[in-house]
Amino acid sequence: MIQDDTRQTIKFVAWVIGLIIIAFFVSIAIFYAAGSKSRGNDQRIAELARSKTPITNISKYYHLDRGTSSYAINGTNKKGKGYYFIYLPNSKKAYLYPAKRGVSEANIKNKFKSSHSNATINHINLGWYKGEAVWEVAYKKPNGNLGYTLYEFKDGNDISEVDNL
Repeated sequence: MIQDDTRQTIKFVAWVIGLIIIAFFVSIAIFYAAGSKSRGNDQRIAELARSKTPITNISKYYHLDRGTSSYAINGTNKKGKGYYFIYLPNSKKAYLYPAKRGVSEANIKNKFKSSHSNATINHINLGWYKGEAVWEVAYKKPNGNLGYTLYEFKDGNDISEVDNL
C-alpha cells in the first residue's frame, strides 16, 4: 500500500516536471517567433541599403512607429563616410542622409541630457514623423514616469515632448 502511494507520487512528480519542461521550451519558441519579424526587417533593410546606397558597413539599427512605421540604419561606405538610411515599408519609400547633414545620436543624447539631467534614457531611435526624419529619445524619470522627446534630424530642434506617462 505504501509502495503504491510512493509510486503514484513519483509518477505525478515526473508528469509535473515533464509538463514544466515542455512549457519552458514552448515559451522559448514563442519568444523566438515573436522576434523573427524584427530580425527579418533588419535583414531586409540591410540588404536594401547595401544594394541601393553606398552603405557597406552597418553599425546600428533603429525602428520608430509614430503613426508611420519606419526602419533606419546608421552605416558607412567603403571610405568610412557616415550615412543614415530610413525606409518606410508601407509606402516603400527610402531616404539616405549623409551623416554630416544631420545631428548624430551622440549629439542628441548630449542635448537631451543637458535639459533632462535627472532622466534615464531608455532608448534612442531614428525614424520618420510627419514627413521628416526625427530622433526619438524615450526616457524614465526618477519618480518612475515615462516620456519621450522628438528632435529634428537635420538641426536637432525639439519637435514635441510627452512627459509623465
